[in-house]
Amino acid sequence: MKQLEFKFMITDESPPDWANDHNTPIGYLTEGVFNWAEDTFPNRNDASMYLKMYGEIAEMIESDGDANEIADMFILLLDYSKRKKVDVTTAVLRKLDINRKRTWATDKNGVNSHVA
Repeated sequence: MKQLEFKFMITDESPPDWANDHNTPIGYLTEGVFNWAEDTFPNRNDASMYLKMYGEIAEMIESDGDANEIADMFILLLDYSKRKKVDVTTAVLRKLDINRKRTWATDKNGVNSHVA
C-alpha cells in the first residue's frame, strides 16, 4: 500500500485540486455521516450539537480512548463541519501549515499551547 504524503503551503492561490473533501476519503465519510444525521436527527441545531459534543468528550475521556467513543466525537465533528460548509481536508491542511510556523510551549500540566 502506497502512503500518501500531503505537502500544502498557504499561498494567495487556491488550494491544489486534491485539497478538497470531495476528492478524499474523508470527504466521502463526511457525506455519509451528514446524510445519516440528516435522516436520523433532522432537527439538530448548533446548540444541541455542542451539548452532544460536550457529553461525548466526557465519555471519550472516561473511556480512556475507546474507539467507539472517539468515533462518536469524530462523527459529530464531521457532521458539524458539513453543516457549516467547512471543507475539512483543506481546513486541516491550512491549520497544520499555520501550526508548523508557530512556537509552542508546554505548561506544568503537560498542555501544549502556541506562544507565537
